[in-house]
Amino acid sequence: MFHVEHKQALQTFIVSAAKEIGLTIEDDQAGQFLRYLAQLIEWNKAINLTAIVEPHEIIIKHFIDSLAALAATNFPEQARVLDIGSGGGFPGIPLKIMRPDLQLVLIEPVQKKCAFLNSVIGLLKLLGISTFNGTIEQYAKKPLPPTVDMIVLRALKFEEVRKHAPTLLAPKGKVVLYRTATLQNHELGDEFHLANETIFLLPQESGRRVIAVLERSNS
Repeated sequence: MFHVEHKQALQTFIVSAAKEIGLTIEDDQAGQFLRYLAQLIEWNKAINLTAIVEPHEIIIKHFIDSLAALAATNFPEQARVLDIGSGGGFPGIPLKIMRPDLQLVLIEPVQKKCAFLNSVIGLLKLLGISTFNGTIEQYAKKPLPPTVDMIVLRALKFEEVRKHAPTLLAPKGKVVLYRTATLQNHELGDEFHLANETIFLLPQESGRRVIAVLERSNS
């Protein structure tokens, strides 16, 4: 999709943008991001994956933004991660590209978006990642749903999943929230407390991202 010079420029841009939030992207990972980018742009012509269509904007506002969590908190080795409301794969697929050891489930209720996610997983030959076509309520009703170490939320608000999080999280598990504003205590409920909060300024004056990390109050 991208000609050679454009591809090289985009690859350089991805690496440079990641450095601005303290992350290092290797050449092979940058190549995966470019294949993901091309697939996203192509599928977006037919289904509504993102309102952002300019490649540099996608890189910053979706890819780099998704990776901010890695700079904000520790994801344990081979952590089991739920990405709830994954949509176009954010933040789950960028996290997987950067951390192949993570074991991810992407929860997405829209079947066509799930088809896209599975297409990207196959294209990038990603292992240890799967999709669940349904809502968090449906996932939580599965017979003995496996507990996870991390829940990541970028498209949904915490109150939309708060009642299910305690049963899905391991005792020392964390919830990672992608927000535009700092968290207020009344949003937490009794089950969770704020462990830390990090504010990032995205490259090219693309806005502010707040990463709030929650832990169970009894952990």
